[in-house]
Amino acid sequence: MITVQRAFSSYSVDDLDTAEAFYRDTVGLTVRRTPMGLELDVTGGTPVFVYPKGDAHVPAGHTVLNLVVPDVAEAASALHTGGVDLVRYPGFAHDADGVVRSDDPRQGPTIGWIRDPAGNVLALIQG
Repeated sequence: MITVQRAFSSYSVDDLDTAEAFYRDTVGLTVRRTPMGLELDVTGGTPVFVYPKGDAHVPAGHTVLNLVVPDVAEAASALHTGGVDLVRYPGFAHDADGVVRSDDPRQGPTIGWIRDPAGNVLALIQG
């Protein structure tokens, strides 16, 4: 067994300046530039680390960050105003806004997905 003192998630982007502007100005997170990349404050807990990979970056094939929001439709509308639209995945029943709604938690949450400028998938989950 190991002793874990702290943990954090990380993923890469192709352009750190573009990622910084997106996460700060479009999503509204507190972003801190470090010598190795960006720290995203996602509610005052352990930060998420975003690091540059330039041309070697390949977007993750899965959701890299889940953001719990009070209302997915309101968040989607605010992001749409900033030029970001929800991703529509085949096999899901999206409403007109692109939100997948669920009244039964056993069927999954009310959720929508967006991509950051590097193509990574972020989920907006109604909390």
